[in-house]
Amino acid sequence: MKGKMIVKLRQFVSDILPVDVHSSQPVAPDSLPSTGADCLVSCFCLESVSPDLPAFTRALGHIGKLLRPGGHLMLIGALGESYYFGGPGVRIPVVPLNEAQVCESLRETGYTLIRLEVYTLPQDMRVGVDDVTGVFFAKAKKD
Repeated sequence: MKGKMIVKLRQFVSDILPVDVHSSQPVAPDSLPSTGADCLVSCFCLESVSPDLPAFTRALGHIGKLLRPGGHLMLIGALGESYYFGGPGVRIPVVPLNEAQVCESLRETGYTLIRLEVYTLPQDMRVGVDDVTGVFFAKAKKD
């Protein structure tokens, strides 16, 4: 089953690249076509690797350089989360974002927000591995 899934995925995904979101040149030169990528996807990443809101915003700007004009960013992330446990006794800090900060950071870094969905976690889904209050799903277009 796994082999079939990989073959099917390769029909749509041409490459997966390591990205350093805190570098002004996030990928190795010539890793992408000179016109830029059509789409980027980030799931629970930028807020986890950024020490504060300005770093989160800069990271959005850095990855935006990888997109062609009109290219799309699919961004999924945590709201209100200040930490998560990466293992026993390993508390990892997270930038505690709110909906307005996500929207402003996207706007400030040259994206047009197409759609934003927010899901608030009910209390019974909060299991103690973090202090997340919700999840956002953003679709944006690079100006």
